[in-house]
Amino acid sequence: MIKVLIVDDHVLLAESLKYMMQQEKDLIEVVGLAAGGNEAVTKCRLLSPDVVLMDIKMADRDGFSAAAEIKEQSPETKIILLTTFENREHVWNAAVVGVDGYILKDVRPKSLIMAIQCVCSGFTVLQSSVSRLLQQELVRLYEKNRGFGNEPLKTDERDIVRLIAYGKSNREIAEILNYSEGTIKNKVSRILETLGLKDRTQIVVYALKNDLI
Repeated sequence: MIKVLIVDDHVLLAESLKYMMQQEKDLIEVVGLAAGGNEAVTKCRLLSPDVVLMDIKMADRDGFSAAAEIKEQSPETKIILLTTFENREHVWNAAVVGVDGYILKDVRPKSLIMAIQCVCSGFTVLQSSVSRLLQQELVRLYEKNRGFGNEPLKTDERDIVRLIAYGKSNREIAEILNYSEGTIKNKVSRILETLGLKDRTQIVVYALKNDLI
């Protein structure tokens, strides 16, 4: 039995998805509904779902940041973003966060059920149009940056960037590099300032663009 948490701030859609999945009672159990990203993080901790089916645009926070936090607290939880957004920026952000599926809301019910089964079997599921967007972005980034170039970071800062890209928290990075957690926090702040970036997600993108991982 696959335990699913549905996350969408449109109540009618969330209830419709729940009803649809309840028709697969021998395969899927809907363990809960969440109306936003913060509630999703809390309910994942309480309910331990196998799969989180989550919208991207929500009132309290976007699906990317919620997915990143869920993955950090429970890496084995599978996350499928179910969305109307089909553009390279959103697809790339999803790849950076490490979600397990990116599905558009015009998907047929049976295909959505198959996608849930696939991610539980260890596969990443992208609709064909979404996969093409990701391929285009990878090609664009490869052509734009093929090396370190004029690297503005120190050696230990490059190590921190790599570890962030691998999904490590400040505490884990501190343990690996033998620094205090506070020192790592300060170094991450300097990295953001030096590179003109806003958050850890952009650090990951930087690492990918500059072949640091």
